[in-house]
Amino acid sequence: MIPRSQRTELALLLFAAALVGFGAALVCLGMGFPVWRVTRALAVVGAFIAGAMMLDLADPRRDRWLLPIMAAISGVGFLLLWQLDGGSASRQIVWMITGAGIMVAVYYLIEDVRDLARLKYTSGVLALVLVGLTLAFGVEKGGARLWLAIPGVIMFQPTEPVKVLMCIFLAGYVADRRELLREDTHRVAGFQMPRARHIAPLLLMVIFALTIFVGQRDLGAAVLFFGLFVAMAYLATGRKSYSILALVLFAGGAVGAYHAFPHVAARVDMWLNPWADPENRGYQILQSMFALAEGGLVGTGFATGGGDTIPAATTDLIFAVGAQQFGLLGAVAIVVLYALAAHRSFSIAWRATDNFGALLAAALAVVFSLQTLVILGGVTRLIPLTGITLPFMSYGGTSVIVNFIALALLLAISRDCTPHRPPGEVLPR
Repeated sequence: MIPRSQRTELALLLFAAALVGFGAALVCLGMGFPVWRVTRALAVVGAFIAGAMMLDLADPRRDRWLLPIMAAISGVGFLLLWQLDGGSASRQIVWMITGAGIMVAVYYLIEDVRDLARLKYTSGVLALVLVGLTLAFGVEKGGARLWLAIPGVIMFQPTEPVKVLMCIFLAGYVADRRELLREDTHRVAGFQMPRARHIAPLLLMVIFALTIFVGQRDLGAAVLFFGLFVAMAYLATGRKSYSILALVLFAGGAVGAYHAFPHVAARVDMWLNPWADPENRGYQILQSMFALAEGGLVGTGFATGGGDTIPAATTDLIFAVGAQQFGLLGAVAIVVLYALAAHRSFSIAWRATDNFGALLAAALAVVFSLQTLVILGGVTRLIPLTGITLPFMSYGGTSVIVNFIALALLLAISRDCTPHRPPGEVLPR
């Protein structure tokens, strides 16, 4: 007999498929597409359903809520993308199916997620090599050097895999030295700080990464990595003083970056007053605000087009397109889906019985949550807009693949480190 948790997951996945299928039918009717194209949208949710079945063949003891939530987010994102750019939507299907396959492969290949702790330094060095190569040989687009190209083979954003690599490094390092970071401290300017020999490797890795990212003008990644470092320092020690000190340092760094880097100053100025240059630098944020306002409470209507005037509508500002079509109620529903995904990710960390597994799940949850908050804050003009994608919703091959890898790691943690398996037990090899 199928366990209740499996039946619940399957029911939620089928519910997501029904909603996405209904939305796809509306897109076909509203935009004059043949009705059989509904199968394109169903392929996105179908990738999650097939992935869930394959994961169960490996080991069914895993979280049962993440896949349905991500399937719903991905389905909504695809429907919006389909209306904006049919070509990008077709490629997104390929990336989704590929990503689901890679998720299953990672889940199968990692027999015990705790084995990754031995690769912490390898992950950290590889992360720095990737960002260094991007700084030296990267391709510049939109004023930022974010892409690394292998001629005739592939072009990808190293920032995306670096996020997962840095999570593995930080989780492994902090798990090894958690007690030392917490207990072996001394007072500096009124704060209890860890000894330099314990904190120096963390600081050097993060400062170097942030320096490179600022040099690449990738401010979104810089914010992500700084936030990840602060979160891991707090999780390792439980000291609120570290967070306060980090906020002070961040404020000072932000002021310094404003005066030292013209591109930072330009972005902040356009955030504060986009009307100063409404047809050039302020155009993007103004179009986003217009879309939010036009959506009102219930939206302009689904599958009625829109988004043509919004720059980067398929990537940075896809949430603005959703808010325009679905209105405030629909936008809140999307935010609730992301909140549920974040809650479930942190829940996996909370229930983990192994230090490394708990810290890795927390790091992945922090990156997912912070990335979502940064892009939503930028779209709604709460903070300056940064060029990062909305997970599982925006278009982007590298982003989709890496998000599926992160999802596989979270599911593996829920399989290996939660109470249904003793913390010292290792899966048979």
